[in-house]
Amino acid sequence: MLETFKYFLYLGFTGFGGPLMLIQQMRQHYVTDTEKITQSEFDQIFTLIKAMPGPIAFQMAVYLGNRFHKIAGEGLAGLGLLLPSFVMIVLIGFFYSSLVGLSFVNPVLDGFLFSASAVILMSLKSLVATNYRFILFIPLVLVNIYLSWHRLVPEPLLIIGFGVLSVLLNQNVSRLQLFSVAFLFVDWQKIIELFKICLISGAVVFGTGLALIPVLKTDLVDLHQWITIKEFNDGVIFGQMTPGPVTITSAFFGYQISGLVGALVAMLGVFFMPFVHMVTWFPYAVKALSKQKWIADFLVGATSAVLGCILTTLTIMNINSYNRIMFWVLFIATLAVLILKPKTSIVLLIVGAGLLNLIVSLVI
Repeated sequence: MLETFKYFLYLGFTGFGGPLMLIQQMRQHYVTDTEKITQSEFDQIFTLIKAMPGPIAFQMAVYLGNRFHKIAGEGLAGLGLLLPSFVMIVLIGFFYSSLVGLSFVNPVLDGFLFSASAVILMSLKSLVATNYRFILFIPLVLVNIYLSWHRLVPEPLLIIGFGVLSVLLNQNVSRLQLFSVAFLFVDWQKIIELFKICLISGAVVFGTGLALIPVLKTDLVDLHQWITIKEFNDGVIFGQMTPGPVTITSAFFGYQISGLVGALVAMLGVFFMPFVHMVTWFPYAVKALSKQKWIADFLVGATSAVLGCILTTLTIMNINSYNRIMFWVLFIATLAVLILKPKTSIVLLIVGAGLLNLIVSLVI
């Protein structure tokens, strides 16, 4: 059991590259290195988790902890994966307000953003690669971009709705059971509202941790205006730069809103329902769900909405930078490096872009 905690703590410290990279490292450890689980079983579990809301890397860690050590294992696996990145993101949040006023910081953060945008775009490749063969996928993505750009439908409803639509379009479904979760609300102003936003986001957002970004932006920046678009963009950058699940960026947003308590509340909200899924019904439902033919179709529609929402948010994040030469230089350069050398350290890429943008701003 202690070995499980040590492994996921190590993964939490070293797992740069996003959720799919974390999944690949888990596959290497559990399938190839230790042979504790077969390749086919791992892939089956991963497919079912992708069809569920919540951060996939965290859910996979909790499931594996439960699989081999039951209740204690699931808690230790989840804690080990989240603890390093949570501590890092809180420290970043603590020093953020004092650093952001320094003259040299903004060019660095701009460079970070330009490079991180390319990293995010490249991370969407796997979503496209597994679904582009379905004839409806690209049209659904385009429709979702339009709907999310004009804010005609909330992102969670888009994701769930297009998942259901894809099932109905691809199969003759007589009945489709949808589950809802009732939440207990207490009148504790901002903290409770923040927890509610993060809880619902973690409960209904499908895809990868990146899918959470458009939902949180709508609530925290557009609706409640608790943080600025710059603070949001910087939080996304820091989430890309820290190891572990990228959804830990929610803790940065929470810290900016309500300090350490806000960081804890935001993180617990995002990860609570995915944790509950993995430790209650999901392990017992794996075999039954794997036989349901409609899951694959649901995932196509839900993924199209995830992709559309992320592309829209990525566009908005950089909307004031498209007329800047350095945006295109750093964005294209990052894409080129990731395509030619996909194993390049993401942290080094982003930090290098920030320093290069600072040097150019000082020279010009």
